[in-house]
Amino acid sequence: MPSTSLRLVVVVASVLVFLANAAAAPAAPFPPATPNLSNDLTVNPSAKIAEPSDDVAHPGVWTEWWYVHLMDPASMRQIVVAIFNAPVPMVGGVFMYPDGAEPISLANGLPSFSFPHTGAVLDGLPGVRTNLGALNFDVAAGAYHLALTAPFDIDVWLDGNPLPGATGRIDLKNAGEWMGWTSPVATSTARGSFGLPGAGRVDVTGWRGYHDHNWGNFTMIDQAADGWEWAVSHEPDGGAALLGGLVRRGGEWTGSITDVRPSGTRVCSSSILEVSEWTDRPDFLHGSTFSVPGKVTATCGPNEPHQFSKTFYVTDPIVADAGILALTLEAPYHTVPGSFGMLEHVRSLLARIEQSQR
Repeated sequence: MPSTSLRLVVVVASVLVFLANAAAAPAAPFPPATPNLSNDLTVNPSAKIAEPSDDVAHPGVWTEWWYVHLMDPASMRQIVVAIFNAPVPMVGGVFMYPDGAEPISLANGLPSFSFPHTGAVLDGLPGVRTNLGALNFDVAAGAYHLALTAPFDIDVWLDGNPLPGATGRIDLKNAGEWMGWTSPVATSTARGSFGLPGAGRVDVTGWRGYHDHNWGNFTMIDQAADGWEWAVSHEPDGGAALLGGLVRRGGEWTGSITDVRPSGTRVCSSSILEVSEWTDRPDFLHGSTFSVPGKVTATCGPNEPHQFSKTFYVTDPIVADAGILALTLEAPYHTVPGSFGMLEHVRSLLARIEQSQR
């Protein structure tokens, strides 16, 4: 059974593993770019508009997390929280761009937390409940409420015009591995505050909020997939653009693109992915470089009922190298003018080695 997962690397290992191993991690050359090589354009029958009923626990899977992020429209500040039930029950989070400008300060430390919990309550309800707090869906309010206890003390509602994203399932076509996902809150306006050690109390009222949930029998560290592309952009009309999927072994992209508007949500379960305008960014830990796309475009597959395209442009990527995976670390990207969001561009060590030999 896997011992960790992708978003664990992104959210928790970014603080606990990357920083702990910074001095020991050797610099290494990387290929100039790691694009996908093809696209799976098969319409995915599991894809649909997300509902809270999709957001329940899945006991027995290798990997499962509930994820929330909050982004300040007036600065670069963002907080990411993940509640894991597998492979290890834990709550982790990180406050990036805490001063509104610099993503991470190794000298001053990064406000973050990571604590084990005793396991999710298997009650069949949307969200997740643990001994350290909960992410609940309030039926009467029609909104999610994130409430975590000391020492992090988070009390935030995603109740300002929450709009749904997509739900679906991806087959990795490798050793029976698969991943399910749902994004019941593609975008919203948040209300509340959080407190973290080293950050004081931060009011997030008026920030934009997002929530997704991933589960399944998969783990990125086993190199069963070449990589991952995930992005959300909060747009000025109250809507959002979502991108999510995996690059299978051999470079085949499989993923969805979702257009979220106050008037409704459109989901394309298959898409054509184009990553371009590559730039080498230094790893913030030890000086090696990882090439990241300045532009990521996804277009609905030819057999989809909707036809649209979304392009994500880099704002300020931060690169981290954990050896077995290299990634942009919740990197700020945007779509239309006035938008703001984040993108994860992740590639496995095996995929990077193979790309360097092409």
